Amino acid sequence: MNLEPHQLSVWIKFAVIAVLLVIIGVIIWLWITLFPRLTFPQATPTPENTWPIETPTITPSETAIPEVTPTALPSPTRIPVSSELNTIFPEEAAGYLNNPGIGWQHDNGDPESSRYLPESVAYYRSEFSWKLLNPGEGRFDWPILDQYINRAKSEGKDASFRVVTMLGEDYGGQVLPDWVLEKGAVLMPTGAPDYANCVYQEEWAKFVQALIARYDGNPDIAFIDISGYGNFNEWSWDDSQTEWDEDWAENYKAGIIDPAGLSTLDGQARRRLADMFIGGNNPSHHCRGTNGGISTVSYNYRGFQKTQLIMPFAGIPSTTQYVYARRKDVGFRYDCLGRDATLDGLDNELPNIWHTAPVVFEFCGWKPLVMPAAKQLLDTAHGCLVHNNESPFVKEELVSLLEKAGYRFALISASTVKEALPGSSLPIEMIWENKGNSPYYPKMGHTFELRVTLTDSNGEVVLDAGIPANISEWMPADTVGGDAPEYRIAYELPLPPSLPSGDYTPRVYIRDLKTGMSLYLAVTGTDEQNRIALQAVNIR
Repeated sequence: MNLEPHQLSVWIKFAVIAVLLVIIGVIIWLWITLFPRLTFPQATPTPENTWPIETPTITPSETAIPEVTPTALPSPTRIPVSSELNTIFPEEAAGYLNNPGIGWQHDNGDPESSRYLPESVAYYRSEFSWKLLNPGEGRFDWPILDQYINRAKSEGKDASFRVVTMLGEDYGGQVLPDWVLEKGAVLMPTGAPDYANCVYQEEWAKFVQALIARYDGNPDIAFIDISGYGNFNEWSWDDSQTEWDEDWAENYKAGIIDPAGLSTLDGQARRRLADMFIGGNNPSHHCRGTNGGISTVSYNYRGFQKTQLIMPFAGIPSTTQYVYARRKDVGFRYDCLGRDATLDGLDNELPNIWHTAPVVFEFCGWKPLVMPAAKQLLDTAHGCLVHNNESPFVKEELVSLLEKAGYRFALISASTVKEALPGSSLPIEMIWENKGNSPYYPKMGHTFELRVTLTDSNGEVVLDAGIPANISEWMPADTVGGDAPEYRIAYELPLPPSLPSGDYTPRVYIRDLKTGMSLYLAVTGTDEQNRIALQAVNIR
């Protein structure tokens, strides 16, 4: 091929450039291959999907932290799918609630009384006496008392009672065992026992101690009345022997609680008779001997510790005040509800007793009843039980009076999530109030527990759990017409990992651990088991 001079020049230039590029490429390859660390430091490659960690340079003034093997953390709890809450606001219900330890008590001598309202606590007092239960010295006929306790239990009720040493003057009078009279107990011209008599006190004390040994802590007994003084042993004033406790009244008014203030012979008798039940001692007690002289004796009683006690009141404030000062866990009983709206001598104590012990009332028999006064006293004293006494009623009027007697638990609101995962926790938030007159008193033999069930779409229970809550502390409004405190409960219900997908309904209720039954609640819309259904939750 013959090239023109100008074409030859172009080819020569191209050849020179190609040779130079080859030489430059060889030089670059040798440079990178032979001297990489001296000329081009390389960054440590970053692993995929991680960020490079910059390691600080430790200066001579710093101390290096030794390497620690990391501790394995627990697996995180699976959280609900949705944090959006579903909330219900149950409507408060009216009407009488037949729950343990509250409400209406029938009069066994009046068949009509059982037709008004159901009762949860049966009450006995004229059915048995000291004479009947203690027919011989050291001999006790407990089956007579047991049959009444068992009868109440068979009817689904608790029993309450008073063992009397004196019926009313027109109802049979004294009921002392014959052998006690033979030992030196004395009867007054009225037919009542001489309560200051040493033999009466000593032998009655032996009976009370035997009663304590057999029945203290019996779960079928709601309460026992403190007895041993006055007509029907209601601690009523007896003109032939009751003395006004002037020393006690002066001390008590000044805020001084001194048992020595019950300084009269009658006052000391009432103190000892109360101490037999509540526990107490006196190394220099005075009583009247069989010869009519005054003897000095000592006593020391343990008293009832487990079973609820009730102190009757019928006009002698000092003994009730003494018992209240000594034992805040002893309740109060007053016969005659409906006579007036106040209690002379106890208007300072009565509004406070209910905080720690039950307040019980009885109607005045055929005496005129004033319902507004009865309701005012019942509500002011925060009464939980009312015993009939051959009093005629219109049922609706009685229901209105007793609607708030005792505790009355109402669910104000309840919230939970719409969706949750198996293996997670189902949050439940609730607000409860006690719309009644009083708390419930565990010493009356019942323990209540807040619980939740989870039912599937067929209504079958798949979970049933207790919720931590001290229901005995759920107090009502402190004053009539006031606002009840709110009790807020937050609970996480653990869901099993194996729980099948589907819609489930949480249901909350309060269970009586003694009977296994759930309480009637003061809200509408409960199911047959007295449970309140919350909004359904989807588990997926």
